[in-house]
Amino acid sequence: MQGIHLTLLSRQCILLEPGTSLNPAKPEQYADEIITFLQKNRSLGLIYDLKDISLIDKTYFNWLNYLHTLCCLNNTIMVTVNMSPSAAYGLSLFMDKFPDFKTALSVEDARKHIVMKKEG
Repeated sequence: MQGIHLTLLSRQCILLEPGTSLNPAKPEQYADEIITFLQKNRSLGLIYDLKDISLIDKTYFNWLNYLHTLCCLNNTIMVTVNMSPSAAYGLSLFMDKFPDFKTALSVEDARKHIVMKKEG
């Protein structure tokens, strides 16, 4: 599907990389593909790579929360990685509580977090 790229990193983790054609204002158009991929691979965690996202506005934040909800319905942990300082700052401007999804500095840190959460 255009807009997202899903990669199986291991049985435990899937990497989601958003593309330039991602439309965060219409999250429902990605739901079937993401849920199907998570279920088919029996994923424990979804790692969302924010390395190419320079700003997180309210629409993008809503997209991330929608994706987190999809993951919860699949009993999958969602962790965002590689959030730039400008994206974090943009997010902080309108956030009134901590996001439901987890954050980590790198893909490897996210993988460790997912494995620890599922084992613990």
